[in-house]
Amino acid sequence: MGIPMKKPRGCLFSLALLLLVLLGLGVLSFYGSMFFDRYQRPWAYSTSAPLLVGHWKGQYVDPDNIAKTIELTIFDPEPDAKRWSRALSFRGRRKGRRRTGASKRSFDGQAIVVSRLGREMYAVNGSVDKDDYHRIKLTFDTETSRNFEKPTFYLLFGQDGRWYNNELTCKLDFSYRRKDGSSFWSSADPRFGKQTRLTLHRVTP
Repeated sequence: MGIPMKKPRGCLFSLALLLLVLLGLGVLSFYGSMFFDRYQRPWAYSTSAPLLVGHWKGQYVDPDNIAKTIELTIFDPEPDAKRWSRALSFRGRRKGRRRTGASKRSFDGQAIVVSRLGREMYAVNGSVDKDDYHRIKLTFDTETSRNFEKPTFYLLFGQDGRWYNNELTCKLDFSYRRKDGSSFWSSADPRFGKQTRLTLHRVTP
């Protein structure tokens, strides 16, 4: 008769214990990072004050005196799926600990501008000020203006931005785009140096 082989219970138990420990570390990392973000990034995660993150809407007039409506969405800088992925990864936890102050102040978003010329789509990136997170700056990025029948002034920067409660304001800089998407600027034309004041209001669900 052969000798019955013993089941590797010890190995299975050790593996299960290791998985539980790793899962526990991941859970602690997830909720720990969320807790610290409420203090390090209150503009995105405060539970007691209005947030910069969310939907905003307003109107402005571009340098060609064309009235336009803008809808701005500022994304959650670290949604739960991304936070869980980082928390459950050893490399992700190490990377999270190395995040700089600048990266904790940055955010992404999108903007949609509508006028009689059509629709303009933008990717938005920005940051809050180091000393006052109610002060912000915005950069608008779009590919070309080839969808329009004539050239137009595209958004470029949002300068001297400030938000408080349900209102966000900034000064808009523009980039003039030809039909082929190339930019153009003329120092002899005052339109090209014109800034427009933009006021946005929070859109509540």
